[in-house]
Amino acid sequence: MMPATETPDYHSTYEAAMQNAENRVFHLLHSLEWQLHTEKKTGCIWSMRCNVMDNYIFRYEGRIPNRTCAEVSAMIHPQGLHRNKWDSQSAGVRVVEEISHDTSVILHKTKGRMMGLISPRETLDLCRFAYDPVDGSRSVVMVSVEHEKSPKTAGVVRAQTFPTLLMINPLGDGVKITSIVQGDMYLQGIPQSIVDSLMPKGILNFFDDLVKYADKDDTKVCLNRNLTGWCGAHLEN
Repeated sequence: MMPATETPDYHSTYEAAMQNAENRVFHLLHSLEWQLHTEKKTGCIWSMRCNVMDNYIFRYEGRIPNRTCAEVSAMIHPQGLHRNKWDSQSAGVRVVEEISHDTSVILHKTKGRMMGLISPRETLDLCRFAYDPVDGSRSVVMVSVEHEKSPKTAGVVRAQTFPTLLMINPLGDGVKITSIVQGDMYLQGIPQSIVDSLMPKGILNFFDDLVKYADKDDTKVCLNRNLTGWCGAHLEN
């Protein structure tokens, strides 16, 4: 009799992958090698050539006025009620599995771009959310993983997320957003100059969409919804 096919135990590798990702992004956060790439009223992009992969790492810093950390986190979180209302690049977000109270495997899908020259893409990311009850700040670290419940989709490119960070910190009468992003979109046949410009443009578009949505007076945020890793937030934070 043939032995039964064993299901890969992805969970055994998740903790190591997340610890490596956290060490990487917080090291990058304090690096002195960042160079200003783009400066806008709503936020700035810095870039750094990766010493491991042949691409760039980007850091975004911006401010969202007149909103609390709790409100902005509810707008961003994939389990919240707001993300699909403002994220113009998203083609859907799905929680594949909740690993623990603060960690989930999440499938992020993006729309095609440049008149179909760039096809739709997706990333399967291990995401760990953190909440500081002292100042109300939030953070999430992400890195690509594999999962048996989310195999690759035919006709959709499975891109890769290298260790990525998003931080939401209180700042006077608003919040400060800091993000570190590195990815591989697997773009073949497209000039490198265009490839190098797509990531920072995508980052700026993402946060521009968020800032515009948060700036609307009629954008009301419900803070009672349970969100992985951020569900312990108090309403006043």
